[in-house]
Amino acid sequence: MQQNAQQPNLTPKRAIFGFAFSVAGAILILLRGLIRIVAGDIISFSGSDFVRHRFFAGLAWSIDGGIAVVFAVLIIIGAYLIYSKMETTGGIVVLVFALLSILVGSGWLIGLILAAIGGILALLKK
Repeated sequence: MQQNAQQPNLTPKRAIFGFAFSVAGAILILLRGLIRIVAGDIISFSGSDFVRHRFFAGLAWSIDGGIAVVFAVLIIIGAYLIYSKMETTGGIVVLVFALLSILVGSGWLIGLILAAIGGILALLKK
């Protein structure tokens, strides 16, 4: 008589969906930040009677875009932590910087949503 015994799954469980959502959100936040940097340069160096005002407006856009790029890079680092089986730490990093990204444009809001979902899925190890 042969029993139908199933072998246990020996592959470790990874938060692949958390990783994927986090990277997708980070890419959108990164793109939004780069567009803001470029738009800031266009605003600051277009010919105008109010050059000084436009320069400071462009500088503000560039700083805002630079902060968005930093947040996106930190979200990508968190996604790497998620992929390397440090789901809790990576999920917290992704979630914190995804929520902070709302201050700098958040990747047209969908980047914020995707990254936050990725952080939550990582914390749930999904």
